[in-house]
Amino acid sequence: MDEFDEIKICFLDEAEQNLTDTEQCFLALERRPGPEILEKIFRLAHNLKGSSKAVGFDGLGAFTHDLETFLLKIKNGNVPLQPEVVDLLLRCNDHLKYFVAELRANFNAQVNSQGLLGEIHSYLADGGEAKAPAPAPQIVTKEEVQVANVTNVTDDMAAALAQLEDVQPMVQEASAVVPAETCNQELVFSQAEAAVEAPKANGSATNSQDESIRVSLARLERLQNNVGEMVILHSVLKEQSHGSTSLILKKTIHQLGKVTREVQDISMGLRMLPMKPTFMKLQRIVRDTSRALGKEIHLEMIGDDTELDKTVIEKLSDPLVHIVRNAVDHGIESPEEREEKGKPLKGTIKLNAYHHVGQINIEITDDGRGLDAHQLVESAIKKGLIRPDAKLSDDEAYHLIFAPGFSTKDVVTDVSGRGVGMDVVRTNIEQLRGRTQIETKVGEGTCFRITLPLTLAIIDAMIVRHAKERFVIPLHHIYESVQSSEMKLQSISGCSEILILRGENIPFYRLNTLLGRKGGDPVDNGTALIIRTSQNSPLAIFVDEVVGQTQAVIKTLGQEVRQIKGFSGSAILGDGLPSVILDIPALVERLFPHLNTDRSAHRATRSVGA
Repeated sequence: MDEFDEIKICFLDEAEQNLTDTEQCFLALERRPGPEILEKIFRLAHNLKGSSKAVGFDGLGAFTHDLETFLLKIKNGNVPLQPEVVDLLLRCNDHLKYFVAELRANFNAQVNSQGLLGEIHSYLADGGEAKAPAPAPQIVTKEEVQVANVTNVTDDMAAALAQLEDVQPMVQEASAVVPAETCNQELVFSQAEAAVEAPKANGSATNSQDESIRVSLARLERLQNNVGEMVILHSVLKEQSHGSTSLILKKTIHQLGKVTREVQDISMGLRMLPMKPTFMKLQRIVRDTSRALGKEIHLEMIGDDTELDKTVIEKLSDPLVHIVRNAVDHGIESPEEREEKGKPLKGTIKLNAYHHVGQINIEITDDGRGLDAHQLVESAIKKGLIRPDAKLSDDEAYHLIFAPGFSTKDVVTDVSGRGVGMDVVRTNIEQLRGRTQIETKVGEGTCFRITLPLTLAIIDAMIVRHAKERFVIPLHHIYESVQSSEMKLQSISGCSEILILRGENIPFYRLNTLLGRKGGDPVDNGTALIIRTSQNSPLAIFVDEVVGQTQAVIKTLGQEVRQIKGFSGSAILGDGLPSVILDIPALVERLFPHLNTDRSAHRATRSVGA
């Protein structure tokens, strides 16, 4: 790969991000049209055109030139900004994304753009004369930049075009700065674009450079793995120092722990990305799907600045797409049906992401028709997914929508009916060690709540002991601890024991019972851990001893036990021995499903449409 090819790859990386930004501008333009958004779109298109030709992608530049002319007509008011026009702009943006993907695979790729160009030219022909003629296409080579037949070009554009003459030397200089291996999946550095960007309105040149850089994902993985090993080694040193009387050693290990934690936070922060791009993607899906179904839907987004591990976001994207499409298709009623029910004609879907006790919750709420447990059971019986005599609680009926092949539609459409989408939701969420809850009320709406760990790498945890075995419990699950001498227990017929804590009745479980062991733990010596998660009712888990707090590097369990609920991974402790990481709510749910179901069914009766 020569130096110029490296710059082409960097340009394509930058172009992908710019096209994502442009798509969001088009969607915003439809909701709240204004000159600021149009100006930003026009500037992005102009930069893409100039940069693409500067690096030799003339076909991409030619299509973008015609799109830029179309945008200028819209900007000047010669083409009315109607939904059909936004549709065309979005399809042009999709075409550009496809064009960039083809060029990534083959620098000489040619893409047929005649269909879209025909639509653009028809608008240009019918829209009347532009108030300001669009700039003619530039012929750009590696040696020179020629501008042909440019008439009445604005001063800013003229200055930008003049700068194109210096693009090639700057490209060659940039290639010496950016090593080849950084121009891959996660690099942002486009000096060529900086060269062709128009000066500011006040005439001063734009000299500021983006000082951030996206590095290779493989490098981040290596860094994260080594930080994990460093955390383990620190735990080992700390464990071994307990028998030492050296104050210097203890102080050094303490300082090493602080540095290790700081490095860990930095390395994890490098992998954390905001939810905003994912939410923006869903905005396009809501728009296109609702238009295809003839529905009016308002999408409200809250907490899009909430950050999550990159790996988690990537695996979360598909489940969110399926849930949102399901809400548009099945959840929100048609305008006629909403009018009959006295609802606003425009439905509402709300996306909300927020942190809670070391986890992230993502809620997708609609004000639609809600889930009918009886109808879901009938559909499942009809499709042979459950027996006709099956007795299901409401919560179990709601979760039928995650079954492979389940659908309430008899006719397959472009939007739904195949019964495969929601199965993806359950599969991907479980792979992320998360869980999905459903709250719904017929006629008022439904809320899907996804609870996920912030990261898949390192967690703060508590080490507990049962008999001679040690287990790890994520610290964010533990709200408080109660010593055996302070516990007040009460037995209830047909239920587990109850811990009475400050007037609150909390289900009490012995760890050996949750692990499927026989015999009861004596409560003379031990500790009850109060587990409070974001949505579940509180639990009390009795253990023999709380050994201490640690940072646990999560290791994947073997294939034979990976799918067992209640065990989310393993960790290496300070003495070098492994320990299982317990997911207490999932463990209780697996062993006492009727208790969890009753609580979920009770929660499901609450209205979420407001």
